[in-house]
Amino acid sequence: MSDEGLFLLPNFRLQGGLTLPQGRLAYRTYGVLNRDASNAILYPTSYGAQHTDIEWLIGPDRILDSTKYFIIIPNMFGNGLSSSPSNLPEPFGGGRFPVFTHLDNVTAQRRLLDEVFGIKRLALA
Repeated sequence: MSDEGLFLLPNFRLQGGLTLPQGRLAYRTYGVLNRDASNAILYPTSYGAQHTDIEWLIGPDRILDSTKYFIIIPNMFGNGLSSSPSNLPEPFGGGRFPVFTHLDNVTAQRRLLDEVFGIKRLALA
């Protein structure tokens, strides 16, 4: 079982000081979250990759076994699915797009885990 989602982050303040009126964190999940949320794995994409680039790792008896774990793959800012220069509204066009940092990504991912899934602790990241 897999599911795609888009987590919206209104007025998301970036480490560099800019605030995105509406930050977007695209993600995909695989497997089923167990009752106590103890089987969650967070596997973020690299900056240029998208979740489809790493799906070969996911499945029964693979490195990320979706029959045992609930795998969450957030797409990093700047990859074209999450907030990126290609999809930001004005005034961020024309080379005025913000710089995204690791902290920006981690902050958004932490909020996703907490606000969407109620996950406080991961089995693996």
